Amino acid sequence: MLPVRDPSMYGVKYMKNHLYVIDPSQAIVLAHRLRWKIMKLLIQDEPIYAKQLAKELNISESKIHYHLTQLRKAGLIELKGLRSIKQGRAKLLRPVATEFLLPLLNNGSKVEESVFEKLFLPRFCTPREFDARIVVGSSVPHGKYDAISRDGHLVGELCWYLGTKLANTNLHPNSNLVVTDLNYLSGKPAKLSNLILIGGHITNELTAKFNNTLKQKFNVYFIENRLVSGKEEFSEPNQALIAIFRNPIDTEKWVLILAGVRSLGTKATIYSIINDHTEILSDENEFAVILKGDLNEENQISGVTGLLTKSLK
Repeated sequence: MLPVRDPSMYGVKYMKNHLYVIDPSQAIVLAHRLRWKIMKLLIQDEPIYAKQLAKELNISESKIHYHLTQLRKAGLIELKGLRSIKQGRAKLLRPVATEFLLPLLNNGSKVEESVFEKLFLPRFCTPREFDARIVVGSSVPHGKYDAISRDGHLVGELCWYLGTKLANTNLHPNSNLVVTDLNYLSGKPAKLSNLILIGGHITNELTAKFNNTLKQKFNVYFIENRLVSGKEEFSEPNQALIAIFRNPIDTEKWVLILAGVRSLGTKATIYSIINDHTEILSDENEFAVILKGDLNEENQISGVTGLLTKSLK
């Protein structure tokens, strides 16, 4: 789901990034009389919850929950907080935009999607902010392997890329965007954020914690100094994994892992993002890809050779 960069090409009024392009599958979800009524109620100034909707529309709460689930799965509404009521706590919901657009023509011009639009925008962005925390391995010896992370400079490159993309929107990153794995694990955040983990299981303790989740979801995982996918093993230093999946602790949040067998591989994942190699991505919401970075004569990453495995299951 992409915010319109040049809405004038469609002759549509632009409303501060509150107008979103939707695809046909999302349009089908919207093309339901009751869901349309629900969306019109949710767009009010104050977020409301399911029981209020049921009362307003004079239908059962279970029916409301069903249609809210369909709207959330389609990425058309989002959670905006909780409210205490007599029965406990109710989820407050809002549409992700005030207007939706289904373009049929592009006036002959092809709009190329960036990695930001395909990967980050639909998962890490609300209508108001870029909601994520970048977690990189600590530069002091730590963890099972007493390892030192050397991925700090990659955070700067990723932040530069995200900053250039966010500059074309009205979105702002949340506070404390970057943190080390040790500081993240020792702290107690007020609420769980979407996570972008840079570095493999040896240098990033948070990547290590999600290693078993990777194995369960994609049959891929890190072990010692290699990456295993089914019966295949990848041990070259410039080989790496990009995986995006819902956080099992809170399925409203996402986890993105950018990790190499060695630091060279991690650099390849960052390179593939900042150079908008959209071919590395999958159309699935949750996916994992193993790629290989291209080494130059100085044994540095100069590009991405290609995918080794895609959409692991």
